[in-house]
Amino acid sequence: MKNKELTVWEAACIITGYGIGGGVLAMPYIAQKNGVPLALVILLLAFAASWLLHMMIAETVQKCGEGTQIVSVFSRFLFRGRLKKVLTAAFFVLMAFVLVTNLTAYIAGAAEVLAGFLPIPELVSKLVFYVCAASVVLFGLKAVGISEKYAVAVIFGLVAVLAAASFFAPRHPLPMRAGSLKDGVSFFAMAMLSFSAFFSIPQAVQGLGGDMKKVKKAVFLGLGNNFILILVITFCALLASKEVTDVAMTGWSAGIGAWAQIFGGVFTVLAMLTTYWSISLALAGIVEEQLRLDGRLCWLLATLPSLLLSLLNIGGFIDFLELAGGAIAIIVAVMVVPTYRNSRRELEGSALGILGGTAFQILTIAAYLLMAVGSVI
Repeated sequence: MKNKELTVWEAACIITGYGIGGGVLAMPYIAQKNGVPLALVILLLAFAASWLLHMMIAETVQKCGEGTQIVSVFSRFLFRGRLKKVLTAAFFVLMAFVLVTNLTAYIAGAAEVLAGFLPIPELVSKLVFYVCAASVVLFGLKAVGISEKYAVAVIFGLVAVLAAASFFAPRHPLPMRAGSLKDGVSFFAMAMLSFSAFFSIPQAVQGLGGDMKKVKKAVFLGLGNNFILILVITFCALLASKEVTDVAMTGWSAGIGAWAQIFGGVFTVLAMLTTYWSISLALAGIVEEQLRLDGRLCWLLATLPSLLLSLLNIGGFIDFLELAGGAIAIIVAVMVVPTYRNSRRELEGSALGILGGTAFQILTIAAYLLMAVGSVI
């Protein structure tokens, strides 16, 4: 079916949905090792670097013209000469691997939560989550945009209730002392991962008709939503959790009370659901552009491998997340900025102005290389 135009808020929520999953939930666990003041500084730096990179992607996508997805953008502005087709095909395979790995992480993570709350085997919970997640994407960009909008609203509502309850629960002292350099780099890496919505940007540009003023608002609002959620979840989880767990909702809800565990479980599943929607929509678009197949078949190729991989039980949620985060960081640092530079040389005009200049390009590459390092230490 033909995709209808998105509103700015729907486009923003698609961006929010991409990054709202596992990275956000892991932030408090790493933040406690760094202390609140340093964690806030690192979070602000990660937000700034992420916004700049996402705007570079948006501008390059808007200029591409031959196709809006990331692989097409690289093929247009980066890959050159006789190896262009080979490089495009190789990058397409790599992207498919990275995105399927992401999707597998969220099926595995959501299944663990569902199996803990419902009297069903984990196998069934994986199938239930897959059906709920993949079915929305089948109906296209507008359906995902509307679904993300309502899901994000529910997520904010759940977090608001849990945040308010945190101040009535037994409070624990906030960690203030900065940790080691390794802890700081790890926190920066997870913060960058929490803001990462690279492959949802083409959908935002497409849904907003290439209007860069609207796209700029959508990128800021989308990443800003995640910034607010990270800030509130991290602060309140540190305040109310007797033990800060690697998936924040577990320790946070336990510190508030039994009822909060239900809210926490719903939040966790919704966060992973919104991420699955955004990532699988992006992957389906990439597959359709590269393979020129029927849209429904592309949808199946984008979603079914993640289900099959999750059923193999070859790794847990954090394992998949760390693998995908490191791979994405390297890809972005090495390829996106040079692509953006080439697009500025070939086509005049820039929505970023001085912020898109050489100095900021170098800083952006450095930030994502640091993210790659933090993902593996």
